[in-house]
Amino acid sequence: MRIAIVGPGIMPIPPTGWGAVEILIWDSKIALEKLGHVVKIVNTESPTEIIKQINNFRPDFVHIQYDDFIELYPYVQYPCAITSHFGYLEQPNKWDYYGDRIAKPFGRIRPNVFCLSSGIKEVYERVLGIPSERLFVTPNGVDFNLFEFSEEPAYPERSIYLAKIDYRKRQFMFQGINSLYYAGNNADPRFDTSNNYLGEWSKEELYKNLTEYGNLVLLSDGEAHPLVCTEAFAAGLGVVVSEWAAANLDVRKSFITVIPEDKISDIEYVEKHIIENREYSVANREEIREYGREFDWVNVIENHYLPVVEKLVKSSNMFAQL
Repeated sequence: MRIAIVGPGIMPIPPTGWGAVEILIWDSKIALEKLGHVVKIVNTESPTEIIKQINNFRPDFVHIQYDDFIELYPYVQYPCAITSHFGYLEQPNKWDYYGDRIAKPFGRIRPNVFCLSSGIKEVYERVLGIPSERLFVTPNGVDFNLFEFSEEPAYPERSIYLAKIDYRKRQFMFQGINSLYYAGNNADPRFDTSNNYLGEWSKEELYKNLTEYGNLVLLSDGEAHPLVCTEAFAAGLGVVVSEWAAANLDVRKSFITVIPEDKISDIEYVEKHIIENREYSVANREEIREYGREFDWVNVIENHYLPVVEKLVKSSNMFAQL
């Protein structure tokens, strides 16, 4: 098939530094091409240019990977679906401006939606009234081949908090944990950059360095399906996550620890569970990698993404023949 993927148009694809949406667009393109499909990335902020590039490409399917373009959806003349990566999708009480600007148009237009978790799917259906037959759960993936893997990490006594440093990610709350290190671009004035801060990693540093830590920590107060967790598995790291960062994870696994929201401010409790998870993770890296292969982009594309794309294309073709 010929598939057009519409990016935000904010930074290059692939990104040179941070940019989770941009890297997942690029990695999914590579996986689709491995499976024999032809993919065009449309990455501009201009709505007229987006439609022009789509029409010139004449795709079988269009995937809009940026919810700000929801008003553009009705103007796409090909089978189409849209994805939102908004971290507070499962928490309507935190929507603020997002409710009027993005959520309401979703409810009015009722697009086909690739939902990053079952919880997000439920919100689209219950809160916005989008029919369930238009909602499809398709998790994020990771390109396993990009990540180096060490059976024995260089820093087995350290945990890594790998994310943009901002209010939603809550890194500043945990800087009293001595074994916890931080990588990411800093956008939070409360964060002390003199305390275990590694700076912002380039993609090359991410692929090379992540495996050298004992486990990964992500204790955000809102997430969709965090890409960084799948990256951790690819590098052999277990994860310690908040309830809001646990989407699509098998929480029965010993290397996946979920911190209850009512315990998130109990630093002694959090540190204890980070250390316990890290000790298990360092000793069971192959088990973690094996589990993580479920999220390899080729597997996600084959088992979750393409069946939906094919269904939507077939449905559109049948409707056109009526």
